[in-house]
Amino acid sequence: MNQSKTMKVETSRRRFLKTGAATAAATMAFPHVARAADEKKLRVAIIGVGGRGGHGIGMSRNEEIVALCDVDAGRLEGTRKKFPKAMACRDYRELFEKPDDFDAVIISTPDHQHFPAAIRAIRAGKAVYCEKPLTWSAGEALQLAAEAEKHKVATQMGNQGMGSHGWRLAYDYYKAGAIGEVKEVHTWTGVHGGWFTDGIRTPEGEDPVPESLDWDLWIGPAPMRPYKKGIYHPARWRGWIDFGNGALGDWCCHLMNAFYKTLEPGFPVSVECVDQTGPAIDTYPKGKTVKWRFAADGDRPAFDAYWYDGVNKPPAIPGLEKGRNQGSAGSFMVGTKGVCWVVGSHNNSAVLVPESARKEFGRPEKAAPPSRGHEKEFLMAAKGEIPYNAPLSHFGYGGMLTAVALMGNIAARVKGELKFDPKTRKFTNSEEANKLMNRDPRKGWFPA
Repeated sequence: MNQSKTMKVETSRRRFLKTGAATAAATMAFPHVARAADEKKLRVAIIGVGGRGGHGIGMSRNEEIVALCDVDAGRLEGTRKKFPKAMACRDYRELFEKPDDFDAVIISTPDHQHFPAAIRAIRAGKAVYCEKPLTWSAGEALQLAAEAEKHKVATQMGNQGMGSHGWRLAYDYYKAGAIGEVKEVHTWTGVHGGWFTDGIRTPEGEDPVPESLDWDLWIGPAPMRPYKKGIYHPARWRGWIDFGNGALGDWCCHLMNAFYKTLEPGFPVSVECVDQTGPAIDTYPKGKTVKWRFAADGDRPAFDAYWYDGVNKPPAIPGLEKGRNQGSAGSFMVGTKGVCWVVGSHNNSAVLVPESARKEFGRPEKAAPPSRGHEKEFLMAAKGEIPYNAPLSHFGYGGMLTAVALMGNIAARVKGELKFDPKTRKFTNSEEANKLMNRDPRKGWFPA
């Protein structure tokens, strides 16, 4: 990037959205926002208003949205018209200069911005809802989990399938002994290509940065690179290793949740990418198969878990009747007595396989915790109506699930079986893998 562009980006780093003289005067300082007359309403700050940010705005419809933040001025201004009293800024770090003016934060940015936004919110004592995967790296996820518990703040990771029926029914079948002891688990998604940009290298050259976009802020803690039109922003960042986590990061916290919540296996003792189509260099491969090994724990025996994405396909579900399609996404647990198939991308349902087994066993007794609603339980915890760690995907759980899953992306970059020590939370046979648990951010993005 040439010097003039660097200076332009730097001077805009801490600049509020400007939409004329009157708007500029209003947004150059964080106005004090009085508490709502109804004390039960949360004062919510939305970080990332475009794309998935619409979900955070929707879940706050009965609360008070007091702040909006997005690096894209066009998206920010469009949303601000709906909430004219809300403070608007480009740099979410500005929010935490006056943290008394809001109670909760909803984060819907690209993966690489999750941690620096969430850690600031937690340390400011704010309730935090963050979309999945919880963080860009496994190490960041574990740190957020620890910090959330230390500060006793309400948290929730946005794997909305946690509120679904499917994993609960799978849990009930497992606890009722319908499938016996689990020997292996298979989870898959057919997503690849297109907006994941799998298997391509970083393009050469650079394009003019759109006037509405603050590219320096968009890059955030990631290594700086030139802007290229249609390559990273909007919505094409997931496939790039510096910013996203590919199909695994996008879907793991939905699809792996069923077996992980049911079996509660903790950390694996090893992880290996046993097959992949192409290398993971700048972007992720077009397909991969990852294997985690989980040790025995009490009465639960050891088992292996497999993940398949893109062009890599799972095996056929044992006992599945001819003509039944196992779909483009799902998970199944293979036990000593039978198979439980969790259907759909968001744990939509669960069935025993074959169909005759379900009919013979009947409906299991309910054992799984009921759902208050995924978003609702976060809002309740943020208001103190239920304990801060009552949401089922609180960062203690969501952080571990994310960390375990993202080890699969480390395995895609480091060959061979990577041995892992759950006590030290480090790989024992690869310093290269340990280095990939975290990264050194650009100066100013991670708080001390």
